[in-house]
Amino acid sequence: MQPEDLMGEWRLLSATLTVAGEDNSILDPNRHFIKLFTSNHFAFSSRLPERPRYTLPPSDGELIAGGRSFDAGGGRYDLDGDNYIEHIDYCSFPNYEGISIAFKLSFENGVLTQQGTYPLVKLGLGELDGYLV
Repeated sequence: MQPEDLMGEWRLLSATLTVAGEDNSILDPNRHFIKLFTSNHFAFSSRLPERPRYTLPPSDGELIAGGRSFDAGGGRYDLDGDNYIEHIDYCSFPNYEGISIAFKLSFENGVLTQQGTYPLVKLGLGELDGYLV
């Protein structure tokens, strides 16, 4: 796979995280999730279709609701054949910043699949790592 094969916008269709043999769908069907690729950078965002509006100045509750309705992140990536490594430079979840995550990529019938060990322990999000597809 070459960077030009990735370039553009991709919509997330499904996401399954397997931890200790248990599969968990981690895609909220109400969220719109996209990932963008350039020749050497990626960015992603997800949002709920109905985001709350703020008053001025926004209340703490409005800020919390707004934060829960939108996620984003991105950084650089390395690609060598089907070996893909994301180097996360910024993210609305600070645990991810400065982390690199390796995946295998495959492309079939217009669908890009990204899968690999997901470092839940390193991210401080679990006691065991998972496998993300």
